[in-house]
Amino acid sequence: MYTDERKEERKHVSWHEVLREIASLDGQERTLVHAAYGDHVDLVVSGGDAGYVLIQWKEYAREIRHYVLTTKQIDVEVTGRIITVEGEGLPVPADWAISLEQAIPLLGDLLQTCEQKENADLQWLLLETEPAQMS
Repeated sequence: MYTDERKEERKHVSWHEVLREIASLDGQERTLVHAAYGDHVDLVVSGGDAGYVLIQWKEYAREIRHYVLTTKQIDVEVTGRIITVEGEGLPVPADWAISLEQAIPLLGDLLQTCEQKENADLQWLLLETEPAQMS
């Protein structure tokens, strides 16, 4: 696991420690948590600005699949949000900015099982698929 606050990679971190780091994202000092599970999957959670984060999931199997978690409940008043990642403001569509409060239960399940789950408010959007590099 890597966080921008510590600026170092930690190995063999339990899922609840990763979840604790995600819950502490604040959009200022703590803006990035990257958890990798071997060469199989990556979870990247960015931001924390006003309690909102960008959540990305990447799987490496026969093909590489890149997902982003989106909300089904869109505020028509908000067209986008700024998510801070390591000091840089990144504009994202409003439905890609997920409240930490909504995300934590789903991320807890994801970190324990490495299986994507959805609920009434959140869904995974496949952004791209590409062939895996054979080594």
